[in-house]
Amino acid sequence: MKTSFFKHCLTVLTCGLLALGAGHAYADQQKLPSGMPYDQIGQKIEDYYKEHEKTSAGLATSVFDKDGQTIYQNNFGYVDKEKKWAVDDNSVFEWGSATKLTVWVSVMQLWEEGKIDLKTDIKEYLPKDFLKGKLTYDKPITMLDLMNHQAGFGDTGLAKGTSKNLGDTLKKVHIYQAYEPGTVTAYSNFGTALAGYIVERISRQSYADYVHEHIFEPLDMRHTALLPDLSDNPYVVEKRKEVKGYTRDGRLIGEAPYLIEMYPAGRATGTLEDFKAFAQALLQKKTLFKRSETWDTLYTATSNYPDSDLPTNAHGFWSDLYQDQVILGHGGNTAGFSSSLTLDLKSGIAAVILTNQLGEKNYVEKIPELVYGQKKDVPNKKKEELKPGFYR
Repeated sequence: MKTSFFKHCLTVLTCGLLALGAGHAYADQQKLPSGMPYDQIGQKIEDYYKEHEKTSAGLATSVFDKDGQTIYQNNFGYVDKEKKWAVDDNSVFEWGSATKLTVWVSVMQLWEEGKIDLKTDIKEYLPKDFLKGKLTYDKPITMLDLMNHQAGFGDTGLAKGTSKNLGDTLKKVHIYQAYEPGTVTAYSNFGTALAGYIVERISRQSYADYVHEHIFEPLDMRHTALLPDLSDNPYVVEKRKEVKGYTRDGRLIGEAPYLIEMYPAGRATGTLEDFKAFAQALLQKKTLFKRSETWDTLYTATSNYPDSDLPTNAHGFWSDLYQDQVILGHGGNTAGFSSSLTLDLKSGIAAVILTNQLGEKNYVEKIPELVYGQKKDVPNKKKEELKPGFYR
């Protein structure tokens, strides 16, 4: 009996080891949407950086999944090439227009609380005659129009300056309504900042205070600033002084100050870890909203390419097609920085990229393709059907 018992134990133990071995082999074979095994993406990115090192500056990037697993993360190059100050985990980068995602999350939080209707004329939420002199059409502008960049504004940039009073900034901006609301997708920094001001009006907090309380603090994003002068985070103020901006081909720009008065549209500045924490919450659909229905609504398409079921936008998140899968996210550029945040909600994979180069293309375009597969363009037939206008 003893011999039989020990044989049985040995058999169970052996089977258990085989099962564990099989599980480990399966983990090693996990693949990204592009088809690349998890354990190869790091080498691919590193090889790609070496290939472009001479024309690069600094790069911080991470690829991760919805289960909280970091598939790959690394820092490359320099925040200051001339002084040979390397990018590290404490380095800060400007998000640029990826900041806009904080606006749309804020709007959807207020929508979840029943404090805003996405289809109501935004004049209901603004001071009387706030948009006087800026509107050409009588047709109402809705929050969905702002989210879709279809309010019709002919944009004029980001309004550079140090004022923290968003309402005063927006009133003084010279802008005109070039298109009837809901008809043309015309990328608008003004429209996004206007949505941020509506968040202020409804919440009775400054936009920066609202975001810190309802996004940054719940996600433990302790190293990200938002105000034009970054004064809402002393750590970022000091770390930003260390970073130089560079051109797309790696030539020095310098301090690259970009004090954005319409700050909800493009001013966030912080570490890769904070940027990743924001993206991780978006991927995992956690913390930022109380109800799963809000997440479902957020990622539902709100505008499509003409005569197509391919979405252009989902409540402020732009869509791109990689292989045959729609990827949601947002990129950004300032005077010396470029960024990218992309989400594959189907596979549960995301990637974030931060660089200190103006209009950087090598990494913000190539790394997503390594992760998701080849990016596809809108079919030519659809392009021909688009109306003339300012497109993203």
